[in-house]
Amino acid sequence: MFKEEGTSLFDARSTSLRPTLQGGIPSPINRAHAVRLSLKCMLFIEWHHVLLQAQPAKTRHVSNDSAAVITIQSSSIKWDPVQEMVKHADMKNRKAKESWWQ
Repeated sequence: MFKEEGTSLFDARSTSLRPTLQGGIPSPINRAHAVRLSLKCMLFIEWHHVLLQAQPAKTRHVSNDSAAVITIQSSSIKWDPVQEMVKHADMKNRKAKESWWQ
């Protein structure tokens, strides 16, 4: 929706649950996990919208942390600012410069 409606303003990719990609059916735990991440994303968007609306109309500007990537680090769900992600990403190949498992 963001990519289609925002034309050149947004770059968005869809994602699929791992079991679906592997030809299986997502388990109830996978579905619950996807819902939890989706809910956190919606809350993030709503929170930044509230912050933006609280500013005077002619001087509104977004903060650097309003563009973020949702990540799972250990057992926590965290937001990484896009500027931080870009430092650690190979944008041409769309992957991390260094993988944690290597």
